[in-house]
Amino acid sequence: MDEDLLALSRRRTIFDHISKFPGTYLREMEKELGLSIGDLQYHLHQLEKASLISSHEEGRYKRYFVNAEVSYVDREILSLVRMKTPRRIVMFLLLNPESCFTDILGEFNFTKGALSFHLKRLLRSHILIKGRKDKMNIYKVADEERMSQILITYKTSMMDEALDGFIDMWTKIG
Repeated sequence: MDEDLLALSRRRTIFDHISKFPGTYLREMEKELGLSIGDLQYHLHQLEKASLISSHEEGRYKRYFVNAEVSYVDREILSLVRMKTPRRIVMFLLLNPESCFTDILGEFNFTKGALSFHLKRLLRSHILIKGRKDKMNIYKVADEERMSQILITYKTSMMDEALDGFIDMWTKIG
């Protein structure tokens, strides 16, 4: 049945794209594959109905994953770290654990509100943990080893020069 479903070249192309870029979303696929939204939605529905792929909703994005390739637990993490801002915050905290809000804010060109928004999302998803040190809130990545492994494993799906530089540094210090 799966082979019959993937025999259609357009559907195979969509499936292969999701496999190569786990956590991709509809508009991204529209742009990359040159397919119409309606066409994509139809084929995504067929693939999801057959349990070949699944979707994960994160904010305004519905991200897609090949079921056999990405664990359920990793989908939420990937949904967030595929976005540039949360990914950069996570990379900073991997290299600078136990940083306070001001430290993080000083590293990026964010408003306080934007940083607060992203930190809350990362905390809610249990990617970050918050502690106290010298009467200040500090932040660190909850599971550094797992997070670094996810970033390394899925780096090609994110196409980010900063991530490449991070991985070079992380592998040298790790």
